[in-house]
Order: sequence, then C-alpha cells, then structure tokens
Amino acid sequence: MPLSPLAPQPEQKPPPRACDIAEECFRKELARHEGMAGAANAGTIVVIHDQCYGHRYARPKTTKATLATIMERPERMLASVRGIAIAYVRLGERHMEGSNPPRPDQNAPERIPFKIRKTSRMVGLDSQVVTNVHGTKWMEELNSLCENVGQKLASTGKELARDPPTMPGQPPKDAFHPMDLYLSSESRNALQGALGGVLDAVDAVFQGSSLDNGVSRAFVCIRPPGHHCSAEWPSGFCWLNNVHIGIEHAMMNYGLTHAAIIDFDLHHGDGSQDITWDRNKKVQGMHKNAANWKKTSIGYFSLHDINSFPCEDGDDSKVQAASLCIDNAHGQSIWNIHLETWSTVEEFWQIYEEKYLVLLDKARKYLKHHTNRLRKSPNHPAPKAAIFLSAGFDASEHETGGMQRHAVNVPTEFYARFTRDAVRLAEELDTGVDGRIISVLEGGYSDRALSSGVLSHLSGLCDGQVYTDAPISSLAFNMHNRTNGLGVHEDMLTSYAEPGLTPITYDPLWWHESRLSELENLVTPPPNVIPKKVRSGPAAHFSSPTQSFTAKVVDPSKLQRGLSGKYTPSRSASPAPPLPLPEVDWATAAHTLSQLLIPSDRQTRSHKFEELAEPRVKKEKPAPVLTSVHVDPSGRQLRGRKPTATSYADNGSDDESVRTTSRASRRQTIADFPLASIEPEPKQRSMSRRMSIASSVGSTTESHSTSRASSVLPNRRSAIPAPSTSGVPVKKAKVPSTTAAARIPKSRPPVPRVPSNYLSKTAASSDKEKENEMDQLTSRVQRVKLNMPSKEEHDAKEKAKEADKKAKAMRKAPAPKTTKPPVKKAPGRPPKASKPTFLVNQAEISVPVATPQEPEVEVAAIAPLEQPQSIVPEATHAVTEQPIAPTAFGESSVRSPRQSIGTLEPPTELMEMSITPEQLPVPPFLEAEPLPLPTSPPRPDTPPPPPPSNMNGFVNYNTQTFGTARPLSETHGQPVLQWLPPNIAAPAPALGNVPAMTDSNRPPSATATRQSLPVFTASGTIPFAPRPNGAVAVPKAEPKDEPKNIWEVPETPAR
Repeated sequence: MPLSPLAPQPEQKPPPRACDIAEECFRKELARHEGMAGAANAGTIVVIHDQCYGHRYARPKTTKATLATIMERPERMLASVRGIAIAYVRLGERHMEGSNPPRPDQNAPERIPFKIRKTSRMVGLDSQVVTNVHGTKWMEELNSLCENVGQKLASTGKELARDPPTMPGQPPKDAFHPMDLYLSSESRNALQGALGGVLDAVDAVFQGSSLDNGVSRAFVCIRPPGHHCSAEWPSGFCWLNNVHIGIEHAMMNYGLTHAAIIDFDLHHGDGSQDITWDRNKKVQGMHKNAANWKKTSIGYFSLHDINSFPCEDGDDSKVQAASLCIDNAHGQSIWNIHLETWSTVEEFWQIYEEKYLVLLDKARKYLKHHTNRLRKSPNHPAPKAAIFLSAGFDASEHETGGMQRHAVNVPTEFYARFTRDAVRLAEELDTGVDGRIISVLEGGYSDRALSSGVLSHLSGLCDGQVYTDAPISSLAFNMHNRTNGLGVHEDMLTSYAEPGLTPITYDPLWWHESRLSELENLVTPPPNVIPKKVRSGPAAHFSSPTQSFTAKVVDPSKLQRGLSGKYTPSRSASPAPPLPLPEVDWATAAHTLSQLLIPSDRQTRSHKFEELAEPRVKKEKPAPVLTSVHVDPSGRQLRGRKPTATSYADNGSDDESVRTTSRASRRQTIADFPLASIEPEPKQRSMSRRMSIASSVGSTTESHSTSRASSVLPNRRSAIPAPSTSGVPVKKAKVPSTTAAARIPKSRPPVPRVPSNYLSKTAASSDKEKENEMDQLTSRVQRVKLNMPSKEEHDAKEKAKEADKKAKAMRKAPAPKTTKPPVKKAPGRPPKASKPTFLVNQAEISVPVATPQEPEVEVAAIAPLEQPQSIVPEATHAVTEQPIAPTAFGESSVRSPRQSIGTLEPPTELMEMSITPEQLPVPPFLEAEPLPLPTSPPRPDTPPPPPPSNMNGFVNYNTQTFGTARPLSETHGQPVLQWLPPNIAAPAPALGNVPAMTDSNRPPSATATRQSLPVFTASGTIPFAPRPNGAVAVPKAEPKDEPKNIWEVPETPAR
C-alpha cells in the first residue's frame, strides 16, 4: 500500500562530518603511540603531563585587574598542545592537501612525524634527584607550603607566608614575591608531574639513542617553568629548575659526562646560570678519586633581552650575571648574548647569522673541548654528552606587549631554524652528543605565541627524521636551495633518508597569521551574526503568502494521485544519491587532534573572577518601625491581646460568638469606609436639667452608629439610664414599632454616617489603637479592679449567692416582665463622671453557663401603618433594682467577659417616672463570662416598615432597626408576631398579660408571608415620596376594633 507523503520517513543516519572522520582516524593512530616502545617508531617524542593543568592562581577576593596580570596560567598548556597538534598534522601531512589525508576506510600510516606520550609519572620533592639540586631544607619547606596552602588560602589568603625561624636569634626569612609566585591545592601535583615528564623524556632519549632508529630528541610540554629558580630561591613563576633536575637524573642513571644548556627564552635564566656556576665550582674542587658521575660539567648559553626581567630594575648583580661571558676558564663555560631590535626580516636574519649563531658556536666549542678531554684523560669514562634546550617562546612576535615592554622580539621562524641548527650541532661527531636533545618548555604567555612557537620549534626539532613517498615539491626544492646557500650540503639533508623517500621540511606559511586565525576561529568561534535577508522582487502586500504558508506548500510535480485516491511518490522523484565523504582540512584535523590530547575529565582552565571574588551577601533591609506599635522598654513584646478574666466555664462557650463577629465583619461596602469629610465627634455637653427617660435615652443613642450593618460585638452592650423611681409620672409618646427607635428626630441636626469598622476594632488593629479606643470610652471613669478568687472560694461564694438569691425571691415575688429583643449598638460615649449614677450590684449574682442552642428563623411582623407622634430611642437594657427573673438559659442573664456586669436593662413597661441626678447611667467595667446568643439572619423577602411622617427622605434600615433575629430567651413571653393583610391595623394586646409562645401561635411560613405583603398600584400614593408640607404619604389602615391600644403607656406605679 502506498504511503502518504506526510507519513514519517525512517530515520537516516546523518552523513559523517570532517571532524568525525578525523577523530576516528586519530584515535586509531594515537593507540599506536602508547608505551615506551610502541608500535610506531619515530626519532622524536613529545611528552605531556595532565597534572600540570592544576597549578593555578587561587587567592580569594582577587579583583579583575589583579587576575588579568597573572600570566602563568593553565591556558598555556592548552595553547602548547594546540601547537603540538598542528605540527603533527603538518609534518605528517594528515590533511586533505597532504599525502596521508584522514579517511575512515584506510589504516593509519606506518610512519609518524613524532611520538606523543601522555605520561603520569610523579617525582617526589624529597627524592634524591631533586634534593641534589635544591637541597633538603628548601624542599622540606616547599613541601610544607604545598600541604598548608588550602588552610592558608581559606584563613588569610596568603599561601606564601613562610614559617618563622626555629632557632632564636636567627633573622626572619625573606618573603617570596607575591605576584610572580603563587600556590594552589594542586600545585604540588603539578610540580611533581612536571619533573616526571622531564625524567620520562630523559629516559626515552638516553634509552632510544642506544637503539637503531630509536628516540633521540624530546620535547616536554609542562608547566610551571624553571629556569629562573636557583638552588634555594624560587623566582619568576619558577619553583623548581626542571632542566637541572633532568641533567642530574641523566648523570645519576646514564653516566652523563657533560651537558650544554641552550636557553632562548626572552628572559635571562638567572637560576639556571647560578646552579651551573655552583655545580662547576664544586666539580673543580673535587678530589681526583671522586665518583665520575659527580664530576659532570655543565655549560650555559643564553640568548635573551638584557632590559627585561630579571635585569629590568637595573640591579647590578643581575645585569652583570646576564652579561657574563666566560669560555672554558676556571671550569666555567657561560656565554650570554643579548637580543637586538630589527625592522625587516632580512635585517633580522643578518643579525642571526652574525650574532645569534655565535651562541651555537660557543656551545659547539664547549662540547668538543670536554669530549677531547675525556678521550685523552686516562681512567675517565667515554664521553657522553647531551643538549638541553630551555625553550621559551615569550620572545615571539605574537607575544603580548606586557611581556615585550622593550620591543625586542624574533620572528616565528626563528624557533624552527635555531632548533634545526641545534639539532645539527647534536649530530656532529666530535661533540659526544650523538643527537641527544631534550627540550623543556619555559616561557611563552600568549596563546598565539605558544601555539605558533611550539609548531615552529617542533618543525625544527624533527628535521631530517620525517619523510614522504611523494616526490619532492617545489617548496622543498626552494628550501633545498636556501640551505645550500647557507653552506649545508645535500648529503647532510639526505643522510638519514631511506631509499626512495623524500624528507619533509617546514614551510614558513604554516604559522602565517591567516592560518593561525583559521585555527583560532575553530577553537573559539566568533559570534554568529545572521545577515539580514535582502528582499528581491516586488514589495509585499496584504495578499502575499506568509512564511508559514510557503513552508507548507507541497510541490505537486513530485506527487501523483493513484486510482485509490492515495498520494504516491512521483516516479521522477528518485532517492538522492549518497553524498561524498567530506575532506578533512588541516585546521579541522589539528583542532580534532588537540581535543583528543586535552583531558576532558579534569579542570584545564584558570579560576574565573566570580570564583575568587568575595561572596556577596544580600543586605537585608531593616524592618520598618511602626510608630503605632507600642514597644515595651524591657525588650519583650507579645501579641496585643487583651487579658481575660479566669473563669470556670466551658472553654468553647465564647468560640461561636467570636466566629460570628469575624464573619459579620468580613465584607464591607463603600458606606463602611470612613469619609474624608467626617468631622471629629463633638464633645458631649453636660446636662444640668432633669431629663426624662426619652431624653436620656435619646441622648445616649445619638452617639451610636447608624450604619446598615452593625459592627458592634454581640457581647457588648451600652449603658442606658434606669427608669425614675421618684413617683413623678412621665408621659410617653406613641411609636408605631420598635424600628422607630433608630430614627433621627426632625429637630435634630443630621449626624454623618459612621462606618461600622470605625468603632469596632478587628483583630488586625494594633495594640495602640485598641488602647486609645478604650481610653476614650473610659475617660473620667474610675476603673474597678477585680481579684479573681480561687476555685474553692468561687464555689463557696456561689453557694452563698444561691442562698441569698432564694431568700430575696421569697421576700419579694418577681414582677412579670416583658423583654424586648436586644439591638446591637455601637458603644456610645460615656457620660460625665460628675453625674451621679445608680448601679445594680450584679457582681454577686451567679453566672451559670448554658449550652448555646441552634438559632430559630423568625419572621418579623408588618407593623401597622400609623402616624407616629414622637420618636423613642432604640430599645436597650436599663438598670433596675428588681430581682432578676429566671430565664430559659438559667437563673440569671449570662454575659460575656467583654460585657459590663452592670449593664442597664430597658424598662419592661412604659410608665410615668421621675429621674434623680443620682440615677443617671455610668458604665461599669465589671466583666463576666460571655454567652453567644443564637441569632438568625434577616430574611431578604421581609418588607421594610413604613417611614415616619415627619422625615423627608429615605430611612436607612439596618440590622438594628429591621430584620434582627431575636433569641428565644427574649421572645419568650412576647406577643405573637403575625402577618396581616395590607391596610389592616394590628391588634394591640395588653402589655400586662402576655401569653407564652406556643406552637400554635408561631409566625407563619414564608409562603404566607409573601401572600400577605402590601400591594401598591401605579395610581396609588407613593409611600416614600415627600409632600409639599413635609408629610409623607402613608397608606391608610382599615379600622379594626381593638380591645386596647398598644401605644398607650400605662402609668408606672409608685414604689
């Protein structure tokens, strides 16, 4: 069955890349290099030690400027390995332009340019080969410094601090230079690994030189350098003198009789020269019977800049040492030549021929002198010499300006030609060297200087050992002509060649800047900048295809529809032919080989600035100091919580009331927020005239909140004056219903609405605000402090109160009492303390706690629509001297600890009375246990009562005036509230005889309530519309015979 063109195609293996082909070939080739006597043979070996990457600058809190001045870094090894890889590819022609391009289907070539060995040999600092050069004391101190470097870096950051002298009276030790020298936790491994690499190269050269076609030349890629280090003093990035330790190893193990050190670093090797002088001086004074290996002579020959380190400061001793020239006198052979400036390449090569080659002539003279001496002297071993090169590449033309501050350098080709001339010196017969050359990496601090310098150096070091089967090229022919002009005969070039092979010589174009840049772009790719596409053709418009549509377009020529309706691939669309294998250019091959030589399982780079910088600690902002919070001067501060009196009631008795309060205050409307125009509450003026109950209650009510939703806690009540007992009758006006108590009289000025949350403090209010509120409520009122008794005393007092209460009940029977539903009111301003008050001593009344009952839903009755005569304040509790009648919850009313024990009860009957000044209310602060009263939410379908006739405006009905559920204890004994048809007056039962509520006279259901609602028509009178004369239209009620008017206030009987 033909497949859909949209069906997923089977995954095809991507074609190999050039780097993949090169990696596969070089892995096979490097496997032949392993071991001392590997399968591949070459006359030159390159030794690399991976432990040398670990030596790096690690002082904490280092700035970027300081870190930029550190020149001796692990990246030097990376650049040197890159130069080794380029030399291997170029000399071995392992690229597409050479005779041995990498291909996956062919075996590795038999001949290799040089052998690469990654050694892991470690030489201890306390070994004899090291202590013979640097002494025991200095090696012990260096070992101690390396052991404690981690602790010192973590504590003080000064890892070079030397220990104080052990013997008293000794002068303190000289401090090391902090910028030239540094140590890290892996420095000891790097130092020991560098020595291991040098000794490996010495072993390979001396062992291979005794074999046919064996190794006779070596290059050691290690760090840190060593030619500035003397016997007991490190300097200039150098901790150990690697070359002298290698010579010591050859003397002790291979019978080295004399050695020449040729140093072409930019800086003078003052350490190597000092050790050489001391060594020759010691040999000069030895006894004739001393061991022959101890009598080895060393010659030092250096090409350097006299103005650079260590002579940059103009120190006389350093300048004289760097200019010393002594030729076979007093057992010393030291020759120093200073570099000169040049302007053209031709000028430089002229200086090279006339001046720089003198250094090799002096070395040749030294080697031949000691060879002839050993041959002529009896009882001396056969001459066995070697040349050690201190290969520094900091004099390269690509070195940084910081190192070449005096503008003295050499072209890159100098290293190839100078090394080739040294190799040919080693091949001379009368020198006793037998071709043995060991080159050790010294200086060179720019990546390009190192990579190009190592490439050039290895090109000269492998001179005459690399051959190819291809005919000689034009470049080789030109080099042949150049060498003939220098006096080099053709038989010298082909003396080591096999029959039919052509020797490979270096090409100066290998290290041209353009070639070096090509490789550097592979190592560090530049940022990929996507060029902007230039639009061709007409400008795009609204109907031009979008990019997504263009991508979805299918070429119909490649598809054709079959009889089955399925798309099948077109016959003309044949599978693409396999792509040819990519060719491997020299840059890709060199980069791939360098990646195989660089370890991937360890650190190979320096510390970054972020790793050494001081860790930044985020500064926490100090907490804002709230001025409204009272801070205790003792330093201790708890949550602002009012202390509650200890009681023996149930712990959960107050939970329901608190939860009801929090739920009631969750949601607020815009009217609940304080208005910007609200003025401060005026001070209460003192009343000097006698007041009736109506006037006193009205004055107390003025300070209460008239918001729609009450925010007063259900367990807090206002203090209201008690009815007068003087016997003076007081006439009271009729009120249509209890909701009229909240109406404001017409004669009084309008009071701005105060939000419910203005007087009630929630749990989120601060302690200071709560204290200010309490201070306002209790101003000019004397506080009463109660000491709570123990439980035994409390029980005894309860029993006494029980007996006393029963005795009082027997003396005077309780009068019938009709309680009205409590209205939640905000605490009003307290009256002045100067007014006499009359309080009921209720502190002695027992307060039993009853379990709260489930609230019952009650329906408010429709009040008859009548014209009110006067306004009576909200019904509140007043203070009475009557005994407290038992209720449904217990023998006395239960109050919360937040209620005043002396709360005033409202009068149960309206009567005439007179009030004396001693009977004015003063709110007490005696508290008792709370009792959550069950309440029912107002029903949304309950109609509001009619507005008063003397008020032109809308009356704000709230839970205090409409729809307030009343607890069962207060409805017990009240007349039954019933729904009546519209315009029918409610019957007025007698107040003196109120029957108890039964199941037969409960309020009607919600269905009956909806059916009995008043009906207003379009042509009828608007009940709330204002009249021109200020009256309000009130629907007329149908007259009904009433046994007694409920609004007639009976006279209060005199006591």
